[in-house]
Amino acid sequence: KGGVGKTTTVLNLGYTLARLGNSVLLVDADPQGGIAIASNLRKKTDSGLAQLLQEQISPSDVIIPTRDGSMSVVGSGVSSPEDTVCIEDASRNGKLENVIDTVSPGFDYVFLDAPAGVGGIVTALLGKSDGVILMLRCRALLLKSLPIFLKLVRHVRSERNPDLRLEGALVPMWDGDNPLENEILNELSGSVPKALFFRTVIPNDPRFEEASLRAVPVILLPDGRATSRPYLELALELKEREVLRGAGGDSDEHAEGLF
Repeated sequence: KGGVGKTTTVLNLGYTLARLGNSVLLVDADPQGGIAIASNLRKKTDSGLAQLLQEQISPSDVIIPTRDGSMSVVGSGVSSPEDTVCIEDASRNGKLENVIDTVSPGFDYVFLDAPAGVGGIVTALLGKSDGVILMLRCRALLLKSLPIFLKLVRHVRSERNPDLRLEGALVPMWDGDNPLENEILNELSGSVPKALFFRTVIPNDPRFEEASLRAVPVILLPDGRATSRPYLELALELKEREVLRGAGGDSDEHAEGLF
């Protein structure tokens, strides 16, 4: 859905993982250009995916490192309706996935910021992804739209990308004092496997809006350290899930020691 914190999470989770020593790339695959706005990328370049798709520039021209060198960003490159059409067409013919391949090598994490909806761009991004983070804001409309998105994930896994996994479900913009949100969360918990939910929730904090206006991750605000803490917890939880996935445990093949 729109307005559930997708871009905020891509920016803050990506930056946190980068500060933990990982090489991180953010790709703005939303024609509305949320990441470019949230990171002030346009101060450096207006080029991005659209120009790569039109073969006007090379991948190295659009991978822009942040000032502190902690991570890199690729913008959407959308500045006209024609650019939007270009990305939408590329999502249908496979070119969008191919272009993402050209900018991804060498990074530990590549976060694809997706547009709202279940259209062609989102389908193409799912076809390219290892995992998807569900943004489950506790609103009544989400309960109606979530099954549609889960059906799309199953379809992509069945038809295009058998390795696609549900990385986890994240509750953003959380107001724990709102009884309606608690009621909806209980209902969501009953419809999604409990283990899928991240333990971390992202509170509804006005500093995120301030950070967006200043085009920085929230930790870079003078008083943003405490607000950024949930994204550190989310990054560590994501790493924990990766470690547990790779730890095995299904057989005793390696149970006799490390050497």
